[in-house]
Amino acid sequence: MFKTNKKEQFSIAYVYALAAQLGFNHSKPDVDDESVDIEFIGNYPKSDPNIKMWNPRLEVQLKCTKNGPQADNYLHFSLPVKNYNDLREVRRSSPAYLIVLHVPDNEDDWIIENSADITLKYNAYWFSLKNSPPTSNTTTVTVKIPISNRLTKDSFKNLMDNSSKGIAL
Repeated sequence: MFKTNKKEQFSIAYVYALAAQLGFNHSKPDVDDESVDIEFIGNYPKSDPNIKMWNPRLEVQLKCTKNGPQADNYLHFSLPVKNYNDLREVRRSSPAYLIVLHVPDNEDDWIIENSADITLKYNAYWFSLKNSPPTSNTTTVTVKIPISNRLTKDSFKNLMDNSSKGIAL
């Protein structure tokens, strides 16, 4: 398998692990026309008065890079213009996020395992491009993702909670 395919599969496994712990379901479009690799669906009780939608959804475009956060506390990622334009679209029915997983360059270091546990290296970061400005670039746009946007089970749940309330960041 090519390294790019391995990165794609590892990124999927990473977010699936977080989603599983949170009880989120997922689906994959057969065709990625709109820069959506995975859709996550929350399972919220219909009786909860704090939510507007009992089955909130998040659309996710996954990317993977060996380049880590910079000294300016941002992860700089070169995103294809097509993905940039799709993700900045405001007329989406569900919130859409770019998730970029930072992995070690050596794929043998992506997973550390021992008799007590397994560790996935390193971190994923989420970003909303909604309302981002148009670009005149023709191939890629460098997106600066704050490292404070680390994808954790708490931040993932917060994104879904916001979706359940009709809030898209």
